[in-house]
Amino acid sequence: MILAWPWFALALVLPLLVRSLPPLHRPRLHHDGFALQGSQGGLPLWYGALLWGALVLALCRPQLIGEPIVQYQDSRDLLLAVDLSDSMRTPDMFDGSQQQDRLSAVRKQIKQLILARQGDRIALIVFADHAYLLSPLTEETQALLTLADELDFDLVGRTTALGEAIALANTHKEADREAALLLITDGRNTAGTADPLVQARQAVAAGLKIYTLGVGADPDSQALTPAQPDPSTELDEPLLTELATLGQGHYFRARTQGDLLAMNQRFDQLEPGARAGHSYRPLTELYPWPLFLFTLLLLPGLRRPG
Repeated sequence: MILAWPWFALALVLPLLVRSLPPLHRPRLHHDGFALQGSQGGLPLWYGALLWGALVLALCRPQLIGEPIVQYQDSRDLLLAVDLSDSMRTPDMFDGSQQQDRLSAVRKQIKQLILARQGDRIALIVFADHAYLLSPLTEETQALLTLADELDFDLVGRTTALGEAIALANTHKEADREAALLLITDGRNTAGTADPLVQARQAVAAGLKIYTLGVGADPDSQALTPAQPDPSTELDEPLLTELATLGQGHYFRARTQGDLLAMNQRFDQLEPGARAGHSYRPLTELYPWPLFLFTLLLLPGLRRPG
């Protein structure tokens, strides 16, 4: 809390200065309609001091300073479409001493991407047998992070409806704003009736830029045993590359958790997030409260003349 006009606090000593004057020069503070002084029939001195303090505090104009609010420039719309099919269980995301399944690694990077894009509007789409909108475009970072934590296997099925995910993103893109789609998958289009390439052409015509991310380790990954087959057999890289080319975006390949981190950094370069313009702290005026207290204290001191 701050005082907008703190110099009015000097008025607190005014009654003391008045009382320090010789009686002949002291102003008459007793009135037929109001008794402020501690003289006969007047209000107690402590009551007058409280009354005067409330008035001076109101004159000082106290204000409550809120949390900083940052206003952003060049805000962008980003739609994240995440594959939740059964193959995302594969534990081949290896980086140093950490080994995770694909979805856990992707979930971590999605949260970092959301945190890095303050001021942008982000939507979450999940797809497997069909595509579903988990969150519309919003700037509510905390809500998006909560939803990202809830991404789980078999939430929407076991197969991969790439075409439906692109179509859904196009449906929830605002017509008068450009937007980017980041399509994250480890497979190929195996569900739904929507053709990915057809949907991509329609989305691009509507102003949607398409980025694709293929997830899955190579056969010689140290996260796998020699007997394990190629974990990325089902990854349709030619299709994902073509979708990114049609969408005037870029195709990313993530074989490890480190690749996912590098993808985030590269994506921020290709699709810069909103820039912080200026910030301000909202002010709430508090002077009505001491002024209200002053009014309440004033009422007992009012007297009718005569």
